[in-house]
Amino acid sequence: MNQDRIAHENTFDALMEAAVDAIVLIDRNGTIERFSAAAEAMFGYEEGEVLGKNVKMLMPQPHRGRHDDYIRTYRETGRAGIIGHGREETALRKNGETFPILLTVGVFRQPDGRKFVGFIRDLSAARAAESRVRQLEARLANSDRMVALGELTAGIAHEINQPLTAISAYADAARAMMERDRKPSVDEMHFICQRIAEQSMRAAEVVRRMRKLARGGSLVKGRHDINEIAKNVLLLFEHEVKNTNFTLEFKPATGLPQVYVDDIQIQQVLVNLVRNSLDALNEADCSEGQIVISARKEDSCLKISVADNGPGISEENREHLFDAFFTTRPQGVGLGLSICRRIATAHGGGLKYEPRPGGGSRFTLGLPLESIG
Repeated sequence: MNQDRIAHENTFDALMEAAVDAIVLIDRNGTIERFSAAAEAMFGYEEGEVLGKNVKMLMPQPHRGRHDDYIRTYRETGRAGIIGHGREETALRKNGETFPILLTVGVFRQPDGRKFVGFIRDLSAARAAESRVRQLEARLANSDRMVALGELTAGIAHEINQPLTAISAYADAARAMMERDRKPSVDEMHFICQRIAEQSMRAAEVVRRMRKLARGGSLVKGRHDINEIAKNVLLLFEHEVKNTNFTLEFKPATGLPQVYVDDIQIQQVLVNLVRNSLDALNEADCSEGQIVISARKEDSCLKISVADNGPGISEENREHLFDAFFTTRPQGVGLGLSICRRIATAHGGGLKYEPRPGGGSRFTLGLPLESIG
C-alpha cells in the first residue's frame, strides 16, 4: 500500500514538473501547498517562497482583498464562482507586473479535507499578438481611406474651388460698390457679408469631411444616423458623377433608429462600395449606369445596400470576393472588400454580396441595432 502511495506521489511530482500550464494547489483556506515548475517560471517565485502563504499574493487588487471572502462563501454555501470553468483574469508577478491569464479551478477531496487546484495559462503573448493584428488592421483601413481620397481628388478640388470662387466674386462686388459714387447701403453690405460667410462655411465643411475620412486610429463609436452617413458619401461623389452619364441616388428610410458605430469607418465601407460600382459601370461602358443606396430596418438589424445595374460578378469570383488580395481590377490590390468586411465584423455585423435582380450587383452592410463593443 505504501509502495502504491509512493508511486502515486512520484507520478504527481512528475506531472507538476512537466506541465506546460502553471499548477497551484491550495487548501480550504487558500494556503498554497504545491507550486509547479511552470508556476515558478510564470510568477517569478521559487516554490519555497510561496508554500504556506495565501494564494491571494498572486493576485492584484481588488481580487486580492476579496479572495478570502470568495473561499469562505464557497465553504459555507457551496456556490461556485470560477470553480468548474475557465475565466480570464489578471495575475501578479513577483516583480509587481500584472498580466492576463486564463484560470481554471477544480476541487478535489483529500483525507484532511477539500482542496483546490488552479490551472493557469499566461495569455500575454496571445494578447500582444491580438494587439499587433488590431494595429495592422487599423493601418490597412487608414491606407484604404487614403486610396479612396486620392481617387476623389478631382471632386474634392472642385468642391473647395466653388465656394472660394464665390467668396472672391462677392469680395470683388463689395469693393466695386465701395468705389462707386453712391455708397452701398447697409442691407447690400449685409447681404454680401452673409453670402461670404455661407461660402466660407461650405468650404470649411468640405475640409472637415476630408479630414474626418482621413482620420487614423482605433475604433471611435457613437450614436449616428445612417441616413446622414449616406448623404455624406453622396457629397463626396457629387462632382465625379456629374461628369458622367451615371446617376447616384440615395433612398433614405424614415423612422430608423440611430446605430452605435464608428461613422467614419461605416462611411469608408460605403465609399468603397460606391467606388467599386462606378468602376464596374465604367469598365462595362454602361450608357445609363445607375447606383442606388438604400437603408431599411430588418428585425434587430439595420441594413444599408449599394446596388448598381452593371455587369455583376461572375459565379467563379463570388466566393473569393472578400479574400485579401483578390481583385478583378488590373490596378487593384484586393484589400478594399476585405477591409470592409473586417469593419462590418468589428461592429458586430456583416457584409454580403448578391446579384441584383435584373442584372448588376448588390452589396448589403448589416449593422446590429443593439450596441456592440
